[in-house]
Amino acid sequence: MSGVESEVGAAVVRARRQFGDHHLDVAYRVCLPVYEVTLRVTEMAESDLSTTARFALQIVRIDVASPEEIGRLMGLEPHDIASAAAELLAANLVVQRADREIEITEEGKRVLRDGGRTFRPRHRHPKVPYDAVTRSILNIDIERLRHRDEVRKNGLFVAPVGPRRPRVSSIVLEDVVNYDRIFGRRSRGVDGEILEISAIRDIRLKYRDDVVVAKLDSDASAKPVFAAYRAGQYLVEESAAMQRLAERGVSLVPEELEAGGRRMPWAHSAAVGGEESKLLESIEKLDDRILSTEQEAAAVESDRSATLDARERGLLASRIEELEIEKEKLGAQLAIAEGELKQRTNGRTRLIRTEGHRRLLFDAIDRANREVTLVSAWIGEQAFDGEVQEKLVAAMVRGARVRIAWGLGTGQRRGEGARNRERGENLLKGLRRRVPKAAKELLVERRVETHEKFIICDDMFCVWGSFNWLSYRGERDSGYRRETSYYSEREEDIELWKGNAAALFRE
Repeated sequence: MSGVESEVGAAVVRARRQFGDHHLDVAYRVCLPVYEVTLRVTEMAESDLSTTARFALQIVRIDVASPEEIGRLMGLEPHDIASAAAELLAANLVVQRADREIEITEEGKRVLRDGGRTFRPRHRHPKVPYDAVTRSILNIDIERLRHRDEVRKNGLFVAPVGPRRPRVSSIVLEDVVNYDRIFGRRSRGVDGEILEISAIRDIRLKYRDDVVVAKLDSDASAKPVFAAYRAGQYLVEESAAMQRLAERGVSLVPEELEAGGRRMPWAHSAAVGGEESKLLESIEKLDDRILSTEQEAAAVESDRSATLDARERGLLASRIEELEIEKEKLGAQLAIAEGELKQRTNGRTRLIRTEGHRRLLFDAIDRANREVTLVSAWIGEQAFDGEVQEKLVAAMVRGARVRIAWGLGTGQRRGEGARNRERGENLLKGLRRRVPKAAKELLVERRVETHEKFIICDDMFCVWGSFNWLSYRGERDSGYRRETSYYSEREEDIELWKGNAAALFRE
């Protein structure tokens, strides 16, 4: 299990425990906007006196008060003595009397006892990470933040939280002092007490990618609960901020993980009877329980690795053994149920789990001889990548027609809908550029308001459910959602979905 996958799994387990009266809808890794803020601060910092000032101070201590006499004893020009005197006066180590003679202060005597070290105000420009969600300084290393181009390149989901740029008044001095102590220059041995924040010199928008968000629903309330976790630890402030955003109507879930009739996709089949439906529901529940067991085992293993207490490690190891035994029992039950389904349907139907969809998409494109139909609510660069496009081009080259319908919400002129439309159209332009001129007429595209997700491969098979074929890869390390689709080779199911496709492409 990868590190990211185990983080999502740990958050899932903790969310289920923490919100026992809710059921988990989805959990996913999220990028949250963070401002890298360069401040102008004033601090009292320890520093050494210049050599000239230190010797001048020593001479003043023996009651030589005239600048001219100090210069003569040191063999220096008047302007050198004036510079040293200015340094001593600024640090309050000497005072100048009305007759222009110099007298050492108690602070000056202390500095000499300390070998010429003194404290004086200076300006510095530290960088701090300002969280746009919680509006506070984050306790994380600023070097771990991602740049915008990294986020775009990797297709990471950025929560649309509308980051507000910080002002000097919104930054707490104590938070800056604490951050500087842990991560700033002082952590590398530079002393100094920050007294005030005088200005913001520069602001750069970056992103943190160490947060997992869980969305939970309850039968008792129409409002979902959003809970944020880092390394399995519940984040109180981030969770409260996300909840406020959700209640204002902000969509915080990646579009490819949005709900869309995930439960019982087989209910749309004309051929599924009562007993078969019960069997399919049993298979899906067993599959969910197996995944839940795997995730809890990963979370417990993470806890076991983190503790040095021998007794606690032993208890956690015992729990992992229990979970492995439970997983084996559930796996045996699942195998029996799937075997019964295969026998009932002569192997012509089955359930497709999250991670099986992309492989099946490739199968449909590769096997199609006459026509492959792909219907997905959205198109995204992670799923509609070069590998998929090359396979589609190969299908058209061998004479198969490729039909693509997509576009839920893309009729909007602004906001997320407009961004989804632009992204999808750009990706389809890239596909058209790959298609040879002789095969271009075999590509049929329709942008329609549909939330349906299905594929049809000739008269061989069809698949339907809530999986977004062209915007979601279905990789378990990018988020938690048990997307279940229904695969069928039965003629009546294929004809049903061909009829749905005909209506979409007429639109």
